[in-house]
Amino acid sequence: MTKKLIGPLEELTAATAHLRVYEPLDTFEDWAQSIILRNGQRSASHWDNYENQNLWERTLRDVSDPFPHNEIEHFRSLKVLDYEGNEHTRYCPGQLKARSLLAAEQAEEAIRSEVFDLLVPPAARSANAERVTPEQLAADLTHLHTRTSTWGIPLSWFALFREDDEFEQIHQDDRLMTVRLIVPFEQAVERLAWAVQTLVTYAPQAPLFEELGALGSWLESFDRRSVIELDYGLLAEIVWPDESANDLMHGIQAIEDGDFSTAAAAYRRLTNRWLGPRHLGRAN
Repeated sequence: MTKKLIGPLEELTAATAHLRVYEPLDTFEDWAQSIILRNGQRSASHWDNYENQNLWERTLRDVSDPFPHNEIEHFRSLKVLDYEGNEHTRYCPGQLKARSLLAAEQAEEAIRSEVFDLLVPPAARSANAERVTPEQLAADLTHLHTRTSTWGIPLSWFALFREDDEFEQIHQDDRLMTVRLIVPFEQAVERLAWAVQTLVTYAPQAPLFEELGALGSWLESFDRRSVIELDYGLLAEIVWPDESANDLMHGIQAIEDGDFSTAAAAYRRLTNRWLGPRHLGRAN
């Protein structure tokens, strides 16, 4: 049986999706810009391997302690073209310390206390609290560039994308390792605003409304020159090709048009599509 880990603590074995925001170089502090310029630009696969290798090392410690210790900050990069054909590079920090802390908090709420203490012992939590720099941790938590979701993708994320957005498929031999959707920040925010406005006008009680609002609040802190990426991770092998973004758009459009039967059908397609991955997650 596959071992089930959580959040940034689980990325070796679980199907985890990431929603990342890549910002321009000049939005980062001097120390971060120095790291970016000194280390150069490396592929997404390089950073996937880097994070997974660090995870292996943390998982296989003699004493259970899943938190990062001495890992330096790293920055993913993404090259994009503007409307005039000029190439620009955007960056997304790893923020592993903040993400691991959030993952531990989510795990504490989701599993029994005795199981949680085995996975994340109190001594490890205490030691981690002493290692982190409170000011940097607070800054990362209030401006977190990466959201993660295990064994499924929140439906609200699909409000940012359309079926004709730029994407890339990553294969290893014959296996689909991930699919990454990419959209300019302003375009994504406009789509999100339309979805929120439609639901607040026609269906304010819809469960999705609150999720969309929370997503919008998170995005407010980022530079509008940014780029947003949805990385399916190993979920791509289960659901790709995926019509979720298309179904969500048509469902919200149907609500705006007053066609609630079509909206309900689109919602059923969405929820049914993600039942399989969630069942796999519970099985693990």
